[in-house]
Amino acid sequence: MALPKPEKSPYDVVVLGAGVLGLATADALSATGLRVAILARDLPEDVDSAAFASPWAGANWSSFGNNESERRRDTFTFEEFGRLAKSHPEIVTRRQFKYIWNKDKGYSSPWYKDVVFNFRPLERSEVPGPYSEGVSFESYTLNPHRYNALLASRLRDRGVPIVRKRVSSLDEAFAHFGPVDYVVNATGLGAKSLLGVEDPAVFPDRGQTALVRAPKVDICFGVRDANMAEGKAVYVIPRPGSGGCVIVGGTNIKGEYSTLPRREMAESILQNAFEICPELANGGASWKDIEVVSHNVGLRPAREGGLRLEIEERMIQPDALVPEGGKSKSRPVTVLHCYGIGPAGYQANLGIAEEAKEITLKYFNKQRSRL
Repeated sequence: MALPKPEKSPYDVVVLGAGVLGLATADALSATGLRVAILARDLPEDVDSAAFASPWAGANWSSFGNNESERRRDTFTFEEFGRLAKSHPEIVTRRQFKYIWNKDKGYSSPWYKDVVFNFRPLERSEVPGPYSEGVSFESYTLNPHRYNALLASRLRDRGVPIVRKRVSSLDEAFAHFGPVDYVVNATGLGAKSLLGVEDPAVFPDRGQTALVRAPKVDICFGVRDANMAEGKAVYVIPRPGSGGCVIVGGTNIKGEYSTLPRREMAESILQNAFEICPELANGGASWKDIEVVSHNVGLRPAREGGLRLEIEERMIQPDALVPEGGKSKSRPVTVLHCYGIGPAGYQANLGIAEEAKEITLKYFNKQRSRL
């Protein structure tokens, strides 16, 4: 005989999803004293899972914020990375970036030139490969596995449970830990099919990369040419705390779900990366001399219109998907949607979490004022 569900949950907030946005938001909320729990299909330690994007990111801070909100979130995250780089250099490292092109598409004077360090045009002799112009600046690269592990460790140290469970509907998250009234929906690509959300604007942005061993490469490169073919990307991102590994990429293919690396893409990625950074071959003569650790594919959780970060009031309708101990009455609940960041998850995650925290605190303060 099943035990009845508790009348009240021991938690104030349940975060649905444990990707980088879910973890960062749970961290920000729990730091305020709110009682937080996480419910997720994929956990931070699932670093080989192809089911979610967070383990496969580059990852670096290179903003492409298009509006004031995006730029504010990215700037907040950049400043926090500066603090983290001092305490955890194996997770976040400040280093030189070189962005290069033949035809500029705005990177010669980006909005963030006064945010990053030492922004300047490159001399022609400093521009690698078949490119003619570029800029140099200093920003941050991350180790996503270590970064997510740090967030998860902080959460667990505060007593935040991170529970593996696959849910079919958003309403299930309001019942798993006993009846809770506030859920953060950080399901990423899952928001497309999750019952109660089913957002048609969500789509995968397929990124294929290679992880290679090249201990002497310490500069982050990126091709930012206006004539680059759609879906193609060329970048080299040294990864801190990885024993000299570097991420090279890549692709940005909208709407494709395959997580199997493609041989022709893998070869093209290595060739393009070698062209701008021959040091990847560790003294070898061609791209074939690059020491490949793994070929990877991640599905970035993108959304038409960008990030969805907003409150929704809804009613829990008791049915088989919401087993609340035999309760028969519907009840009002609140969800904070926090998904759809696409390829900007790491460069914006702390700024988004800060904004989500402010929205959440405003909600709880309003609820207390009604008591």
